[in-house]
Amino acid sequence: MSRTELDLVTRPEQHDGWRSGRPVEDPEKTKGWGFVTAKPSEYLVHVRRGRVSRASGQGATCFKWPWDAVAVVPTSFQRLRFRADQVTTEKVGVEVVGLAVYRIAEPLIAYRVLNFSYPERAQQKLEETLSSMFVGATRRLVANLSVEDCLKKRKTALAEELLREIAPVVGGEGSPDDTTVSGWGVVIDTIEIQEVRVLSERVFEAMQAPYRSELDRAARHARADAERDISTREAECKKTVEEAAIRSEMAVRAERRELERAEAEAKKMQALREAQTRREVEQARLDAEAELAARAREIAERAAIAQTESVVLAQQRATAEARAEIEAHELRGQALERRAALLRAETTMELEKTRLLAEGALAQGRAANEVAMLSAHVERERAEADARRLTAEHLPEFAAAVGQRFGEVKITQIGGDPSQAFGSIAQAITSVLGVVETLGKRP
Repeated sequence: MSRTELDLVTRPEQHDGWRSGRPVEDPEKTKGWGFVTAKPSEYLVHVRRGRVSRASGQGATCFKWPWDAVAVVPTSFQRLRFRADQVTTEKVGVEVVGLAVYRIAEPLIAYRVLNFSYPERAQQKLEETLSSMFVGATRRLVANLSVEDCLKKRKTALAEELLREIAPVVGGEGSPDDTTVSGWGVVIDTIEIQEVRVLSERVFEAMQAPYRSELDRAARHARADAERDISTREAECKKTVEEAAIRSEMAVRAERRELERAEAEAKKMQALREAQTRREVEQARLDAEAELAARAREIAERAAIAQTESVVLAQQRATAEARAEIEAHELRGQALERRAALLRAETTMELEKTRLLAEGALAQGRAANEVAMLSAHVERERAEADARRLTAEHLPEFAAAVGQRFGEVKITQIGGDPSQAFGSIAQAITSVLGVVETLGKRP
Protein backbone atom coordinates (compact mmCIF):
# COMPACT_ATOMS: atom_id res chain seq x y z
CA MET A 1 0.00 0.00 0.00
CA SER A 2 1.39 3.38 -0.98
CA ARG A 3 1.89 6.17 1.48
CA THR A 4 2.73 9.85 1.10
CA GLU A 5 4.71 12.16 3.37
CA LEU A 6 5.13 15.93 2.98
CA ASP A 7 8.16 17.66 4.48
CA LEU A 8 6.91 21.20 4.95
CA VAL A 9 8.62 24.15 6.63
CA THR A 10 7.88 24.18 10.37
CA ARG A 11 6.17 27.43 11.39
CA PRO A 12 4.97 28.50 14.85
CA GLU A 13 1.18 28.17 15.17
CA GLN A 14 -1.57 30.07 16.95
CA HIS A 15 -2.95 28.28 20.02
CA ASP A 16 -6.10 30.31 20.65
CA GLY A 17 -8.68 32.40 18.81
CA TRP A 18 -10.27 31.87 15.45
CA ARG A 19 -6.81 31.38 13.88
CA SER A 20 -5.93 28.49 16.17
CA GLY A 21 -3.72 25.94 14.40
CA ARG A 22 -2.66 28.40 11.71
CA PRO A 23 0.79 30.01 11.35
CA VAL A 24 1.66 33.05 13.44
CA GLU A 25 1.66 36.17 11.25
CA ASP A 26 3.89 39.24 11.43
CA PRO A 27 1.72 41.99 13.01
CA GLU A 28 3.50 44.64 10.89
CA LYS A 29 2.11 43.01 7.73
CA THR A 30 -1.44 42.34 8.93
CA LYS A 31 -2.27 45.53 10.86
CA GLY A 32 -5.52 47.35 10.00
CA TRP A 33 -3.96 50.73 9.23
CA GLY A 34 -0.62 52.52 9.26
CA PHE A 35 2.61 52.20 7.37
CA VAL A 36 3.37 48.78 5.88
CA THR A 37 6.91 48.11 4.64
CA ALA A 38 8.12 45.14 2.57
CA LYS A 39 11.62 43.70 2.80
CA PRO A 40 13.96 43.83 -0.23
CA SER A 41 13.07 40.18 -0.90
CA GLU A 42 9.30 40.90 -0.80
CA TYR A 43 6.86 42.57 -3.18
CA LEU A 44 4.24 44.91 -1.68
CA VAL A 45 0.83 45.03 -3.40
CA HIS A 46 -1.32 48.00 -2.37
CA VAL A 47 -4.96 47.85 -3.59
CA ARG A 48 -7.22 50.88 -3.20
CA ARG A 49 -10.76 51.02 -4.64
CA GLY A 50 -10.18 47.78 -6.52
CA ARG A 51 -7.01 48.97 -8.31
CA VAL A 52 -3.34 48.39 -7.67
CA SER A 53 -1.81 51.71 -6.64
CA ARG A 54 1.52 53.10 -7.74
CA ALA A 55 2.91 52.56 -4.23
CA SER A 56 3.23 48.85 -5.04
CA GLY A 57 6.70 47.51 -5.75
CA GLN A 58 9.69 45.47 -4.63
CA GLY A 59 10.60 46.43 -1.05
CA ALA A 60 8.09 49.32 -1.19
CA THR A 61 6.33 51.16 1.64
CA CYS A 62 2.77 52.45 1.73
CA PHE A 63 0.24 53.86 4.18
CA LYS A 64 -2.70 51.53 4.64
CA TRP A 65 -6.13 52.93 5.46
CA PRO A 66 -8.77 50.65 6.97
CA TRP A 67 -10.51 50.41 3.58
CA ASP A 68 -7.31 49.46 1.70
CA ALA A 69 -5.98 45.97 1.02
CA VAL A 70 -2.26 45.26 1.32
CA ALA A 71 -0.49 41.99 0.44
CA VAL A 72 3.20 41.26 1.05
CA VAL A 73 4.35 38.56 -1.41
CA PRO A 74 7.79 36.92 -0.81
CA THR A 75 9.88 36.70 -4.01
CA SER A 76 12.93 34.83 -2.67
CA PHE A 77 13.45 31.20 -3.70
CA GLN A 78 11.85 28.50 -1.52
CA ARG A 79 12.74 24.83 -1.03
CA LEU A 80 10.20 22.04 -0.81
CA ARG A 81 10.94 18.37 -0.05
CA PHE A 82 8.47 15.66 -0.87
CA ARG A 83 8.45 11.90 -0.31
CA ALA A 84 6.17 9.35 -2.05
CA ASP A 85 5.83 5.54 -2.14
CA GLN A 86 4.51 3.71 -5.21
CA VAL A 87 4.69 0.30 -6.90
CA THR A 88 6.37 -0.02 -10.28
CA THR A 89 5.28 -2.03 -13.32
CA GLU A 90 6.89 -5.14 -11.69
CA LYS A 91 4.70 -4.56 -8.57
CA VAL A 92 7.73 -3.58 -6.55
CA GLY A 93 7.34 -0.79 -4.01
CA VAL A 94 9.83 2.07 -4.20
CA GLU A 95 10.23 5.25 -2.18
CA VAL A 96 11.09 8.48 -4.00
CA VAL A 97 12.50 11.52 -2.15
CA GLY A 98 12.72 14.77 -4.11
CA LEU A 99 13.55 18.45 -3.71
CA ALA A 100 11.88 21.32 -5.60
CA VAL A 101 13.13 24.90 -5.72
CA TYR A 102 10.53 27.49 -6.66
CA ARG A 103 9.88 31.24 -6.41
CA ILE A 104 7.08 33.71 -7.05
CA ALA A 105 8.13 35.52 -10.24
CA GLU A 106 4.88 37.46 -10.88
CA PRO A 107 3.62 38.82 -7.52
CA LEU A 108 0.79 40.74 -9.22
CA ILE A 109 -0.62 37.42 -10.47
CA ALA A 110 0.17 35.37 -7.36
CA TYR A 111 -1.64 37.73 -4.98
CA ARG A 112 -4.89 37.09 -6.87
CA VAL A 113 -4.48 33.30 -6.60
CA LEU A 114 -3.60 33.18 -2.91
CA ASN A 115 -4.72 35.42 -0.05
CA PHE A 116 -1.43 37.11 0.88
CA SER A 117 -3.20 39.30 3.41
CA TYR A 118 -1.87 36.56 5.71
CA PRO A 119 1.55 35.86 4.11
CA GLU A 120 2.58 32.90 6.29
CA ARG A 121 -0.72 31.08 5.77
CA ALA A 122 -0.58 31.77 2.02
CA GLN A 123 2.94 30.36 1.87
CA GLN A 124 1.84 27.28 3.79
CA LYS A 125 -1.11 26.67 1.43
CA LEU A 126 1.16 27.09 -1.60
CA GLU A 127 3.64 24.55 -0.17
CA GLU A 128 0.85 22.05 0.60
CA THR A 129 -0.62 22.40 -2.88
CA LEU A 130 2.72 22.07 -4.67
CA SER A 131 3.72 19.11 -2.49
CA SER A 132 0.47 17.31 -3.27
CA MET A 133 0.99 17.96 -6.98
CA PHE A 134 4.59 16.68 -6.85
CA VAL A 135 3.57 13.56 -4.94
CA GLY A 136 0.66 12.78 -7.29
CA ALA A 137 2.76 13.28 -10.41
CA THR A 138 5.61 11.22 -8.95
CA ARG A 139 3.29 8.34 -8.14
CA ARG A 140 1.82 8.44 -11.63
CA LEU A 141 5.25 8.41 -13.25
CA VAL A 142 6.63 5.64 -11.02
CA ALA A 143 3.59 3.44 -11.73
CA ASN A 144 4.58 3.39 -15.44
CA LEU A 145 8.29 2.76 -14.89
CA SER A 146 10.35 -0.26 -14.05
CA VAL A 147 12.60 -0.49 -11.01
CA GLU A 148 15.68 -0.17 -13.23
CA ASP A 149 14.34 3.00 -14.83
CA CYS A 150 13.52 4.48 -11.42
CA LEU A 151 17.02 3.76 -10.15
CA LYS A 152 19.03 4.69 -13.25
CA LYS A 153 16.89 7.32 -15.02
CA ARG A 154 15.76 9.42 -12.07
CA LYS A 155 16.76 12.65 -13.85
CA THR A 156 15.17 12.02 -17.25
CA ALA A 157 12.32 9.73 -16.23
CA LEU A 158 11.25 11.54 -13.05
CA ALA A 159 12.74 15.04 -12.47
CA GLU A 160 12.40 16.35 -16.04
CA GLU A 161 8.93 14.86 -16.44
CA LEU A 162 7.77 16.44 -13.17
CA LEU A 163 9.17 19.81 -14.25
CA ARG A 164 7.60 19.49 -17.71
CA GLU A 165 4.21 18.58 -16.22
CA ILE A 166 3.90 21.01 -13.27
CA ALA A 167 5.85 24.09 -14.41
CA PRO A 168 3.29 25.19 -17.06
CA VAL A 169 0.49 24.87 -14.50
CA VAL A 170 1.97 27.19 -11.88
CA GLY A 171 3.87 29.55 -14.21
CA GLY A 172 2.06 32.66 -15.46
CA GLU A 173 2.86 35.86 -17.30
CA GLY A 174 0.82 38.98 -17.86
CA SER A 175 -0.36 42.22 -16.27
CA PRO A 176 -2.72 42.66 -13.30
CA ASP A 177 -5.40 44.12 -15.62
CA ASP A 178 -5.32 41.10 -17.92
CA THR A 179 -8.09 38.72 -16.83
CA THR A 180 -7.13 36.02 -19.32
CA VAL A 181 -3.71 35.14 -17.91
CA SER A 182 -3.20 31.58 -16.76
CA GLY A 183 -1.00 30.18 -14.03
CA TRP A 184 -0.16 31.22 -10.52
CA GLY A 185 2.81 33.51 -11.16
CA VAL A 186 5.13 30.83 -9.67
CA VAL A 187 8.30 29.61 -11.40
CA ILE A 188 9.80 26.20 -10.59
CA ASP A 189 13.56 26.53 -11.09
CA THR A 190 14.50 22.88 -10.63
CA ILE A 191 13.32 19.52 -9.35
CA GLU A 192 15.88 17.03 -8.09
CA ILE A 193 15.26 13.37 -7.17
CA GLN A 194 17.48 12.89 -4.15
CA GLU A 195 16.81 9.23 -3.38
CA VAL A 196 15.03 6.20 -4.89
CA ARG A 197 14.86 3.26 -2.47
CA VAL A 198 13.37 -0.22 -2.97
CA LEU A 199 11.08 -0.90 -0.02
CA SER A 200 11.18 -4.73 -0.15
CA GLU A 201 14.46 -6.02 1.27
CA ARG A 202 14.03 -9.42 -0.44
CA VAL A 203 13.51 -7.78 -3.81
CA PHE A 204 16.44 -5.48 -3.25
CA GLU A 205 18.63 -8.45 -2.27
CA ALA A 206 17.41 -10.38 -5.33
CA MET A 207 18.26 -7.41 -7.52
CA GLN A 208 21.68 -7.30 -5.97
CA ALA A 209 22.21 -11.11 -6.23
CA PRO A 210 23.62 -11.10 -9.81
CA TYR A 211 25.98 -8.29 -8.95
CA ARG A 212 26.98 -9.98 -5.72
CA SER A 213 27.55 -13.33 -7.52
CA GLU A 214 29.64 -11.57 -10.13
CA LEU A 215 31.57 -9.83 -7.38
CA ASP A 216 32.09 -13.12 -5.51
CA ARG A 217 33.26 -14.85 -8.68
CA ALA A 218 35.61 -12.03 -9.47
CA ALA A 219 36.85 -12.11 -5.88
CA ARG A 220 37.50 -15.89 -6.05
CA HIS A 221 39.35 -15.55 -9.36
CA ALA A 222 41.35 -12.73 -7.88
CA ARG A 223 42.20 -14.82 -4.78
CA ALA A 224 43.20 -17.83 -6.97
CA ASP A 225 45.33 -15.66 -9.21
CA ALA A 226 46.87 -14.07 -6.15
CA GLU A 227 47.69 -17.48 -4.59
CA ARG A 228 49.17 -18.74 -7.87
CA ASP A 229 51.22 -15.61 -8.22
CA ILE A 230 52.35 -15.92 -4.63
CA SER A 231 53.42 -19.57 -5.09
CA THR A 232 55.27 -18.75 -8.31
CA ARG A 233 56.94 -15.79 -6.72
CA GLU A 234 57.88 -17.83 -3.64
CA ALA A 235 59.54 -20.51 -5.86
CA GLU A 236 61.31 -17.87 -7.85
CA CYS A 237 62.40 -16.14 -4.68
CA LYS A 238 63.68 -19.42 -3.21
CA LYS A 239 65.64 -20.20 -6.37
CA THR A 240 66.97 -16.68 -6.46
CA VAL A 241 68.00 -16.91 -2.81
CA GLU A 242 69.86 -20.20 -3.36
CA GLU A 243 71.64 -18.84 -6.42
CA ALA A 244 72.50 -15.73 -4.53
CA ALA A 245 73.89 -17.81 -1.64
CA ILE A 246 76.12 -19.83 -4.04
CA ARG A 247 77.32 -16.68 -5.76
CA SER A 248 77.90 -15.08 -2.41
CA GLU A 249 80.00 -18.02 -1.13
CA MET A 250 82.12 -18.01 -4.30
CA ALA A 251 82.53 -14.28 -4.03
CA VAL A 252 83.55 -14.63 -0.38
CA ARG A 253 86.25 -17.19 -1.28
CA ALA A 254 87.58 -15.01 -4.06
CA GLU A 255 87.56 -12.01 -1.81
CA ARG A 256 89.36 -13.97 0.90
CA ARG A 257 92.18 -14.97 -1.51
CA GLU A 258 92.37 -11.42 -2.74
CA LEU A 259 92.46 -10.17 0.84
CA GLU A 260 95.36 -12.50 1.76
CA ARG A 261 97.33 -11.31 -1.27
CA ALA A 262 96.53 -7.72 -0.42
CA GLU A 263 97.66 -8.27 3.18
CA ALA A 264 101.04 -9.64 2.00
CA GLU A 265 101.53 -6.72 -0.34
CA ALA A 266 100.44 -4.35 2.40
CA LYS A 267 103.03 -5.78 4.83
CA LYS A 268 105.74 -5.42 2.19
CA MET A 269 104.69 -1.88 1.40
CA GLN A 270 104.48 -1.13 5.13
CA ALA A 271 108.11 -2.19 5.62
CA LEU A 272 109.23 -0.07 2.69
CA ARG A 273 107.22 2.91 3.97
CA GLU A 274 108.73 2.53 7.47
CA ALA A 275 112.29 2.59 6.08
CA GLN A 276 111.48 5.56 3.90
CA THR A 277 109.86 7.26 6.87
CA ARG A 278 112.95 6.74 9.05
CA ARG A 279 115.18 8.26 6.34
CA GLU A 280 112.82 11.17 5.91
CA VAL A 281 112.60 11.71 9.67
CA GLU A 282 116.42 11.83 10.00
CA GLN A 283 116.74 14.22 7.10
CA ALA A 284 113.93 16.36 8.55
CA ARG A 285 115.76 16.43 11.93
CA LEU A 286 119.00 17.62 10.32
CA ASP A 287 117.13 20.24 8.28
CA ALA A 288 115.27 21.39 11.38
CA GLU A 289 118.49 21.81 13.38
CA ALA A 290 120.08 23.83 10.56
CA GLU A 291 116.95 25.95 10.27
CA LEU A 292 116.85 26.46 14.04
CA ALA A 293 120.48 27.65 14.05
CA ALA A 294 119.77 30.05 11.16
CA ARG A 295 116.67 31.32 12.92
CA ALA A 296 118.63 31.79 16.17
CA ARG A 297 121.21 33.94 14.35
CA GLU A 298 118.43 35.88 12.65
CA ILE A 299 116.66 36.42 15.99
CA ALA A 300 119.89 37.67 17.60
CA GLU A 301 120.44 40.12 14.75
CA ARG A 302 116.83 41.31 14.97
CA ALA A 303 117.15 41.71 18.76
CA ALA A 304 120.25 43.94 18.33
CA ILE A 305 118.49 46.01 15.68
CA ALA A 306 115.38 46.23 17.87
CA GLN A 307 117.48 47.41 20.84
CA THR A 308 119.12 50.11 18.72
CA GLU A 309 115.75 51.19 17.39
CA SER A 310 114.32 51.29 20.93
CA VAL A 311 117.14 53.62 22.05
CA VAL A 312 116.51 55.90 19.06
CA LEU A 313 112.81 55.83 19.74
CA ALA A 314 113.37 56.71 23.41
CA GLN A 315 115.45 59.73 22.40
CA GLN A 316 112.80 60.77 19.84
CA ARG A 317 110.11 60.32 22.50
CA ALA A 318 112.03 62.52 24.99
CA THR A 319 112.53 65.18 22.32
CA ALA A 320 108.84 65.05 21.40
CA GLU A 321 107.82 65.28 25.07
CA ALA A 322 110.07 68.36 25.59
CA ARG A 323 108.66 69.96 22.44
CA ALA A 324 105.11 69.16 23.56
CA GLU A 325 105.83 70.68 27.00
CA ILE A 326 107.13 73.89 25.36
CA GLU A 327 104.07 74.04 23.08
CA ALA A 328 101.83 73.47 26.12
CA HIS A 329 103.50 76.40 27.96
CA GLU A 330 103.04 78.59 24.91
CA LEU A 331 99.38 77.54 24.63
CA ARG A 332 98.79 78.27 28.33
CA GLY A 333 100.40 81.73 27.88
CA GLN A 334 98.19 82.41 24.87
CA ALA A 335 95.17 81.22 26.84
CA LEU A 336 96.03 83.57 29.72
CA GLU A 337 96.47 86.48 27.31
CA ARG A 338 93.14 85.70 25.69
CA ARG A 339 91.45 85.43 29.10
CA ALA A 340 92.89 88.82 30.13
CA ALA A 341 91.72 90.37 26.86
CA LEU A 342 88.32 88.83 27.43
CA LEU A 343 88.18 90.26 30.97
CA ARG A 344 89.16 93.70 29.67
CA ALA A 345 86.48 93.45 26.98
CA GLU A 346 83.89 92.38 29.55
CA THR A 347 84.90 95.27 31.88
CA THR A 348 84.69 97.74 28.99
CA MET A 349 81.27 96.35 28.06
CA GLU A 350 80.05 96.65 31.67
CA LEU A 351 81.31 100.27 31.88
CA GLU A 352 79.71 101.09 28.54
CA LYS A 353 76.50 99.45 29.67
CA THR A 354 76.54 101.46 32.94
CA ARG A 355 77.23 104.69 31.03
CA LEU A 356 74.37 103.95 28.59
CA LEU A 357 72.01 103.19 31.48
CA ALA A 358 72.99 106.45 33.24
CA GLU A 359 72.54 108.46 30.06
CA GLY A 360 69.17 106.77 29.51
CA ALA A 361 68.09 107.57 33.07
CA LEU A 362 69.28 111.20 32.66
CA ALA A 363 67.43 111.53 29.36
CA GLN A 364 64.30 110.10 30.94
CA GLY A 365 64.60 112.59 33.86
CA ARG A 366 65.06 115.48 31.47
CA ALA A 367 62.12 114.35 29.38
CA ALA A 368 60.02 114.02 32.52
CA ASN A 369 61.01 117.53 33.69
CA GLU A 370 60.24 118.99 30.27
CA VAL A 371 56.87 117.20 30.24
CA ALA A 372 56.13 118.56 33.75
CA MET A 373 57.11 122.12 32.75
CA LEU A 374 55.02 121.87 29.59
CA SER A 375 52.12 120.56 31.64
CA ALA A 376 52.47 123.49 34.14
CA HIS A 377 52.73 126.01 31.29
CA VAL A 378 49.65 124.51 29.65
CA GLU A 379 47.77 124.65 32.97
CA ARG A 380 48.77 128.28 33.46
CA GLU A 381 47.73 129.19 29.92
CA ARG A 382 44.46 127.37 30.46
CA ALA A 383 43.86 129.23 33.76
CA GLU A 384 44.57 132.63 32.12
CA ALA A 385 42.28 131.75 29.24
CA ASP A 386 39.53 130.76 31.69
CA ALA A 387 40.05 134.06 33.60
CA ARG A 388 39.83 136.12 30.42
CA ARG A 389 36.76 134.23 29.37
CA LEU A 390 35.07 134.78 32.74
CA THR A 391 36.02 138.46 32.66
CA ALA A 392 34.59 138.87 29.20
CA GLU A 393 31.41 137.09 30.25
CA HIS A 394 30.89 139.17 33.46
CA LEU A 395 32.29 142.51 32.25
CA PRO A 396 28.87 143.95 31.35
CA GLU A 397 27.51 143.03 34.75
CA PHE A 398 30.53 144.57 36.44
CA ALA A 399 30.22 147.76 34.44
CA ALA A 400 26.54 148.04 35.29
CA ALA A 401 27.32 147.45 38.96
CA VAL A 402 30.04 150.08 38.95
CA GLY A 403 27.73 152.53 37.18
CA GLN A 404 25.00 151.91 39.75
CA ARG A 405 27.41 152.29 42.66
CA PHE A 406 29.29 155.38 41.65
CA GLY A 407 26.71 157.14 39.52
CA GLU A 408 28.48 160.32 38.40
CA VAL A 409 32.30 160.45 38.77
CA LYS A 410 33.99 163.72 39.28
CA ILE A 411 37.73 163.93 38.67
CA THR A 412 39.71 166.58 40.56
CA GLN A 413 43.37 167.00 39.81
CA ILE A 414 45.59 168.99 42.03
CA GLY A 415 48.81 169.85 40.46
CA GLY A 416 50.47 168.08 37.68
CA ASP A 417 50.01 168.30 34.00
CA PRO A 418 46.37 168.98 33.06
CA SER A 419 46.81 167.00 29.86
CA GLN A 420 47.44 163.81 31.91
CA ALA A 421 44.14 163.92 33.74
CA PHE A 422 42.64 161.03 31.79
CA GLY A 423 45.77 158.94 32.28
CA SER A 424 45.04 158.54 35.96
CA ILE A 425 41.51 157.48 35.06
CA ALA A 426 42.92 154.78 32.84
CA GLN A 427 45.18 153.54 35.62
CA ALA A 428 42.25 153.42 38.03
CA ILE A 429 40.17 151.36 35.57
CA THR A 430 43.14 149.05 35.02
CA SER A 431 43.42 148.52 38.78
CA VAL A 432 39.71 147.75 38.99
CA LEU A 433 39.98 145.27 36.11
CA GLY A 434 42.87 143.64 37.92
CA VAL A 435 40.73 143.24 41.02
CA VAL A 436 37.91 141.79 38.91
CA GLU A 437 40.32 139.33 37.27
CA THR A 438 41.57 138.31 40.71
CA LEU A 439 38.03 137.70 41.87
CA GLY A 440 37.30 135.78 38.69
CA LYS A 441 40.21 133.38 39.38
CA ARG A 442 38.79 132.43 42.78
CA PRO A 443 36.73 129.29 42.83
